Amino acid sequence: QNRRVRSNLQFQLLDLTFHSGDSVSVRVTPSFDHLQTDFRIGGGITLPIGTEYNFTRYNVNVSTASQRKISGSANYSVGTFYSGNRRDISGTVNLRPRRGILATLTTTFNKVDLPQGHFSSKVMRAIINTQLNPFISISNNVQFDSVSRVLGWQSRFRWIVQPGNDIYVVWLNNWQDTGPQLTTLDRSAAVKAVYTYGF
Repeated sequence: QNRRVRSNLQFQLLDLTFHSGDSVSVRVTPSFDHLQTDFRIGGGITLPIGTEYNFTRYNVNVSTASQRKISGSANYSVGTFYSGNRRDISGTVNLRPRRGILATLTTTFNKVDLPQGHFSSKVMRAIINTQLNPFISISNNVQFDSVSRVLGWQSRFRWIVQPGNDIYVVWLNNWQDTGPQLTTLDRSAAVKAVYTYGF
């Protein structure tokens, strides 16, 4: 028997882009899902196999022009979600204090309310990219999420010896937030060389 298992439709109600580069969009996404297996949705909640769900999400996004020294975006999504409701809020701020430096701060908050239970999550991320010259750059990425309670830091150094020949040095650190303090989970370093030979 041929039957619908899953579908997602997206309707763009509004999509405005201004001469300045700023934009606003509004969209509606009706969805259908017939679960083929038990679905562990989060927070220790499992939706049973064979259940059908119709739900609709509403999304609003506002973004400012990326060429500004300070730019960003905000996103708000709300609506039904499987057997309950879900709300998502996220925001991004980009800072360009001078040429060669870009700092990005992002935070995301999700809250899900179902008859079977409730759960939420927060993710915070900071990225700092530094271009020392056209051939040498350093990138730092720090992220924390409230579910795993893991704080991670990745630092990457890139040196373009000549176009096609690169050297990378990557340093990784992960810490577990136990409440009173941070406990080291792991740390590692790696060196990678890329060589391109033309013939």
